[in-house]
Amino acid sequence: MEKKMKGKNGPEGATACENPITEGSIPVQLMLFFFPILIGSLFQQLYNMVDAVIVGRYLGKAALGAVGGSTYMLINLIIYLFQGLANGAAVTGAQAYGAGRMERFAQVVRTSMLLSVAAGLLFTGLGIWIFPAILKRIGTPEEVLGPATIYVTIFSTGFMPSCIYNIGAGLVRAAGDSRRPLFCLIAASVVNIALDQLFIAVFGWGVAGAAWATVIAQCVSAVLVLMLLTGRDKPYQLRLTGLDKSHLPKLSGAGADKEILKKILSIGVPSGVQSDLYSVANLIMQIQVNTYGTDTVAALSAYEKIDGFFWMTMTAFGTAITTFCGQNFGAGKWKRVRQGMHVCFCLAAVAAVGISAVFYCFAPQLIAWFTSDQEVIAIGAKLMMELMPFYVAYVWTEVYAGGIRGCGQSVVPMAITAVGVCLLRVIWTGVVAWVDGSASMLMVGYPMTWAITSAAIMVYYWKGNWMIQKRI
Repeated sequence: MEKKMKGKNGPEGATACENPITEGSIPVQLMLFFFPILIGSLFQQLYNMVDAVIVGRYLGKAALGAVGGSTYMLINLIIYLFQGLANGAAVTGAQAYGAGRMERFAQVVRTSMLLSVAAGLLFTGLGIWIFPAILKRIGTPEEVLGPATIYVTIFSTGFMPSCIYNIGAGLVRAAGDSRRPLFCLIAASVVNIALDQLFIAVFGWGVAGAAWATVIAQCVSAVLVLMLLTGRDKPYQLRLTGLDKSHLPKLSGAGADKEILKKILSIGVPSGVQSDLYSVANLIMQIQVNTYGTDTVAALSAYEKIDGFFWMTMTAFGTAITTFCGQNFGAGKWKRVRQGMHVCFCLAAVAAVGISAVFYCFAPQLIAWFTSDQEVIAIGAKLMMELMPFYVAYVWTEVYAGGIRGCGQSVVPMAITAVGVCLLRVIWTGVVAWVDGSASMLMVGYPMTWAITSAAIMVYYWKGNWMIQKRI
């Protein structure tokens, strides 16, 4: 059944399907949106973990450190910026879609995809040029530095398809469709796993094989999401030469809309910087980790791959609540925005406790997936058991910051993160280095900053004016 969608900004006569995100059961709609994102993230994490498993088993602990640790954190600096831009595009699109403004939604799609190409090219150049020098500058162990440089240089060539996929998938989800991006990731994961085996186990290409497998998989996901965006009879249909469907207006030329671009960047850049602040703080902590030797570097690399399953679950909740709040904010349903954030928090907290319990109980066995070195297993398991019980402290930050961002406000959450995560972790790392503390002492910085940041986010949620924003 169809109806005329009408936002508080005024009707535009756009015809669209009934929108359950703004009308249906809140827990049901959140979970229906959450699970495809989670499953897609599982496949994404799976092919990241397969890289590490195959590299660790076939090439040894130095190569394992090369695809994790500092290299992993540097790559994430760029990936998080892409995801931030994707958040900006998704929020802008979701608000327009929730308000029933299909013309504006189509313009968001076009502008966002042009942005994805430009950003992808820019960061490919930066990655190839700057990352190898950074790896050397931060004291990466000598036996890790060579393969790490090869890996990060090749991986950087895949930044443009990665950006296209992240932004494109965010736009599709903004229209309430979280299933089709899942299919793109499943296909990319299968390609990555198959090519890992072929390039490393059969061809013997070493860490270069792992990097090329990931780059090719990213190209596959980018092509598939572009196929979704150029599909017929969709509100997110991409046409660079003008949109000719009856439910969409004609748009002249192929240029970006400046107002929309500004809106995307105003939301996306702070969102990406917020995620990058975590990486910057972790990278500074990694410098201290590097002083503990190759065993600790390899153990942390393995731990990060397992740890990723928790973060992808929280990110899936964050993505779900951002889209949910974006559409309901666009529709002017303020009470439903707050209700959705509370429900999402409860669901995410239950998930955090469950995941932490499982990982805590099976820490040595999980680390052993990546290496047979007993010293590395012992160090990695110890780190896991020290941190896992405190993961629930982060849930407030992910859910409430995500909901606030869905309403168009991302600067304040970024500022809170800058102080609560980045600054405090840097200070803590300095303290640990000054007193010559252990790796366990260094890791205390994680739960401490999660708790402080979550508390600050909740103060802003209750006292701030984050819902007073201009709707697109």
